[in-house]
Amino acid sequence: MFAAPDPPFPSAVELVLQRFAPLVDARGASAIGFEAAVKAMAPATKAAITADLKCYLAWCTRRRPVVMAVPAEPETLVHYLNWLAKGSDTRRPAKPATLARRIASIARVHRILGFGEKEALPTQAGMVRDTLKGIRRDKRQRQRQAAPLRLGEEMAEGQGAPEGVTIKALLASCGSDTIGLRDAALISLAYDAGLRVSELVGTQVADLRQVGDGSGRLDIAYSKTDQLGEGAKAWLSPDTMARVSAWLLASGLSEGPVFRRINVLTSPPDAAGQQIVRHYIGAKPLTRQGVVALLRRRVLEAVDLGHVEFEPGMEGDAVRGLSAHSFRVGLTQDLFAAGEDGAGIALALRWSSPTTALRYARELAVGSNAAARVLGKMRGAA
Repeated sequence: MFAAPDPPFPSAVELVLQRFAPLVDARGASAIGFEAAVKAMAPATKAAITADLKCYLAWCTRRRPVVMAVPAEPETLVHYLNWLAKGSDTRRPAKPATLARRIASIARVHRILGFGEKEALPTQAGMVRDTLKGIRRDKRQRQRQAAPLRLGEEMAEGQGAPEGVTIKALLASCGSDTIGLRDAALISLAYDAGLRVSELVGTQVADLRQVGDGSGRLDIAYSKTDQLGEGAKAWLSPDTMARVSAWLLASGLSEGPVFRRINVLTSPPDAAGQQIVRHYIGAKPLTRQGVVALLRRRVLEAVDLGHVEFEPGMEGDAVRGLSAHSFRVGLTQDLFAAGEDGAGIALALRWSSPTTALRYARELAVGSNAAARVLGKMRGAA
């Protein structure tokens, strides 16, 4: 697609553009500029743009007549948004947040191919913005928030401990076998440090350090809001350090990823009916999907052991609402419940702004805002 004296291996974004080259005008693109733009992207951003680009370009090829994808006509983008919002037999209707991300990805690709410097991008056209606004109005849907995983302790006098799935309940479901030690260490560390899933699976043994009072420090090399790699540190409780130490001792790990996949091999029963179970620890870190599977398995085990109670038939909804982001949301809510302010929480959890942290504490804020405090005393139940 681009001529260069010694081209590097093409990125995923470039491979997609090459595949649909007839629909893309790349004559104004700079090879150096393209490479720099792709290199500047965070891995998650690059993956999202690649997926969004595949979807958009594949849709363009199915149009009759086939339409030019880049540069796009505003009318083309309006048809594309309506198609996404409507869904099909194989695709669910897209949510407003997904539509906004798709358009942002298309705009990003236009820019790195040399469009938008002298003329307005098609994604900025009034009809495109109005289409997005109209879809949002029709949907009337707030972006779904990951269910919180709170500690399970009373954070301030008179509040009471939160109910449902909690960190305490999940830890109580972890046994003393190899898998239980790993899961307990992961759950405890993910909550204490309020880690994003990329930070969690990227944790290395060398990133951990214990200090004199038994607590620990976690070095976070980079994160979503620290793409320059300046680094950050997170505090870990003595309980978490004890659980991490137990896992590292049992696994024999002294370097590399802390949280890894464990393969279980069970031998056939012998003459006495006994089975030998062996655990083999892999070399690669857990994936995002692996963390979610671990979390949901622990929820079901906590229910079976009686550490969590649900109304009949509600277990499935509770499990589906949890994600790897639930640790971070739960810690944010616990800190708000304890009376910490948004600025301090944003700093501790590496949120991009206090506003972002406040969004995750919206439900808690309703029960402790000015109206609740004043009217709760004046209009309390007799």
